[in-house]
Amino acid sequence: MNDDSLGMAGTAGLNGAGPGYNSPMNPVGPLYIQIQNFIRQGIHKGHFKEGDRLPSEQELAERFGTTRATVARALQQLVFEKIIVRRTGSGTFVSPRKLEVRVDTSLLESFEDHVLAAGESLRYELVAFHAGKADEDAAERLGLEVDAPTFDLERLRIVNDRIVALELRHLPESIARGMRKEWLARYSIQYVLTECLGLRIGHMENVVSATIASAGIAKKLDVNTGEALLVREHTIHDLQGRTLLWGKTVYPGQFSVRYSLRPRAGG
Repeated sequence: MNDDSLGMAGTAGLNGAGPGYNSPMNPVGPLYIQIQNFIRQGIHKGHFKEGDRLPSEQELAERFGTTRATVARALQQLVFEKIIVRRTGSGTFVSPRKLEVRVDTSLLESFEDHVLAAGESLRYELVAFHAGKADEDAAERLGLEVDAPTFDLERLRIVNDRIVALELRHLPESIARGMRKEWLARYSIQYVLTECLGLRIGHMENVVSATIASAGIAKKLDVNTGEALLVREHTIHDLQGRTLLWGKTVYPGQFSVRYSLRPRAGG
């Protein structure tokens, strides 16, 4: 949606053209509540869509006959509720739809399984895949000696043309040397391991934590530096306990993980 269409949508809503909109001609409640309702209903009715830039503070102040301080108060609550996001130097935008992956600890399912089952489009952007050497951390996680040959994988997950995650993977050289870049640009890592390489996954270990975006990570995920991020660290083992992969997946703050737990057999 361009600036002109935003302006038209905003004017139409304020003039009462859309049912349920509040306007200066028909005030309901404090002005900051009217501004919030205007934006909420605009999103609900599709006038403002995911990723659209909203009218500026000055535009909203003029349209509602109020001050920018009142507009800022209205927007602050919507930011807190993650309905909108403010980007320094760019403006205020409708927040991307929140993504959620469900994890059933009794099943080996991937993020990709859930996305495709929901009818979403998924693709990858391969950023890097190159030989390296295991540092102390990678060596410990992969069960290798320090400086043992490894491969580092970095790629972006893109759902419906929106970047939703940055994958950072470390693999033993013995596993990675059989991989092809065209596989990594197309398939989930679990699919590459099992279907392309013929390996069998025995179990996976996952750790979920939080961090803040460094300048480099923020640029790749298209978020603000210092923004809260979700991190899933995971290690994949084969049936014999050999480590096939260790890595992290970094998600923007609108991503969540829902775990499903079941009692052991017999209670």
